[in-house]
Amino acid sequence: MSGASMAPWRVVIADDEPLARLRLRGLLTPHAEFTIVGECEDGQQVLDALTRERPDVVFLDVRMPGLDGIEVAQVIAADAEDGRPPPAIVFVTAYDAHAVHAFDLDAIDYLVKPVDLDRFDRAIDRLARRLRARDTQGSGPTTDALRVALATLERLHPGARHPQRFPVRDASGVFFVATSDIEWIDAEGNYVGLWVRGRRHLCRESMRGIEAKLDPERFVRVHRSTIVAIDRIRRIAPHGHGEHLITLVDGTTVTSSRTHSERLQQLMR
Repeated sequence: MSGASMAPWRVVIADDEPLARLRLRGLLTPHAEFTIVGECEDGQQVLDALTRERPDVVFLDVRMPGLDGIEVAQVIAADAEDGRPPPAIVFVTAYDAHAVHAFDLDAIDYLVKPVDLDRFDRAIDRLARRLRARDTQGSGPTTDALRVALATLERLHPGARHPQRFPVRDASGVFFVATSDIEWIDAEGNYVGLWVRGRRHLCRESMRGIEAKLDPERFVRVHRSTIVAIDRIRRIAPHGHGEHLITLVDGTTVTSSRTHSERLQQLMR
């Protein structure tokens, strides 16, 4: 089966620069097996287009105002882990090729601005092979490959190590919980619960993963399944056997473990 013998693969282009979108549109024109079904200027528009258009491919700019490409890809990765088939992603970035080649994986591609014609055509050839394999064999993009690419981009992206918000999906779509609003975090299977003003929002993330993204000056892990915001701690009291009872400003109480007592001891000095 080939792209020419079936409906064209659906493409969304996401870039806040009109000239960059125009360039990608022009480069795609000779490739009849692809059809553009949406153009987006920011990350929220991309999320809306994912729901509305169900694209096969997203050309995703890493840097966009507001919700950026990394945050969009995090939502796509979380959805994939929940069983929603992800689109193939081609990251578009201003980083130089030497920096970005670290995630030049078979399942993930990237284009460096200004986009070169030969490089674009190579990316399209790889993309078409993957999409044909998906359509004939059901072997779509892997979440692991996307996570590797995201980890690399987060290291390169200034300020990405401590994100200002985390994506949460509910019945009506995706919304974001501001990191500054999080009071404490607990674990539930493959999710973490982000507690904000007495409400718990489930985020597809591991405790180890979210701990690595949080600023250690603002958050402390007190138990294998609990992280608390330092400025929301009202009282720390001994609880026996090296454990402590922690009371937050809203009256919530959590218990620390001996394993995670060292950082807590530093706070009490």
